[in-house]
Amino acid sequence: MIRYALLINPQAQGAYFKDTLSVAQAEFQAVIGDEAIEHKPVGPFHFFHANLSEVQLKQAIRLSFVQGVFQVEADQLIPLDCEADFQLHDDFVFGSKYRGKTNEHLTQLLLNVGLANLPTQNQPINILDPMCGRGTTLLWALRYGLNAKGIEQDVKAVDDIKQSLKKWTKLHRQKHKILEGFIGKANKKGLGKFLEFSTNDQKMRIINGDSRDAATLIKSEKFDLIISDLPYGVQHFTTDKTRNPLAVIDECIPGWKKALKKNGAIVLAFNSYIPKRAELIECFENHGFKAQAFTAPHRMSESIVRDILVLKLPE
Repeated sequence: MIRYALLINPQAQGAYFKDTLSVAQAEFQAVIGDEAIEHKPVGPFHFFHANLSEVQLKQAIRLSFVQGVFQVEADQLIPLDCEADFQLHDDFVFGSKYRGKTNEHLTQLLLNVGLANLPTQNQPINILDPMCGRGTTLLWALRYGLNAKGIEQDVKAVDDIKQSLKKWTKLHRQKHKILEGFIGKANKKGLGKFLEFSTNDQKMRIINGDSRDAATLIKSEKFDLIISDLPYGVQHFTTDKTRNPLAVIDECIPGWKKALKKNGAIVLAFNSYIPKRAELIECFENHGFKAQAFTAPHRMSESIVRDILVLKLPE
């Protein structure tokens, strides 16, 4: 075991704000384990010191808050030339900007925690984001070398993602394929319209539709992880014209449950004011799910304290 210092990325504060250290520690323990970590600030920089094996070091490089890694030798920090083995350029995820976009570091955290809750990661892993917005989860999945599908009710989402992907592939001269069509019959409202983007032997597909119709939109396909950033109930109304998404989520769960593989996991970010964590857990427990111990609350604003919930079906 060698002692390393993990440099906490200042950009992570844009996701976790004043609770950055506690959220980072929660992610570290979920992915790496209960190894002791020590917070050591140096001037304006913040580090987590920990003894890591070679395997753990590779996992640590992918943590959402890590900007760089240093080897600790006495009082010296020696920078290491090591990077996460991500595919595609980092602006594949970080390049697009729009109002309401889920923070890229948060989305990576959700993915890391989800992968840590799978019994094995050797087989091909498929991810579903049933409320995917403009596809940040799907983009991260491709960088991780995974396949992903998303469902989004905003009819503009498919075209927005298509435009963004075309600009990015042209800029980076990236070989790719784009397939468009409809799930079912074509219609003027765009319901069931999909965009499939493939590159480097991975693919993502976004489908325009209601998450409550997930079973119809994805048919019999099964997923290892269901990951989503739920509407926060501040700027967003649900389809039932209420700021509390709980009723809609309750209607979505049967389809999500049907789509989840045995031993799979659901990872959700949500505003713990609406709905309360206990209410959200109860909603899923009524459908047979069991909440896991992970939690990472962090205040985003006066009206939003975001938290993360991990759910699995009993074995």
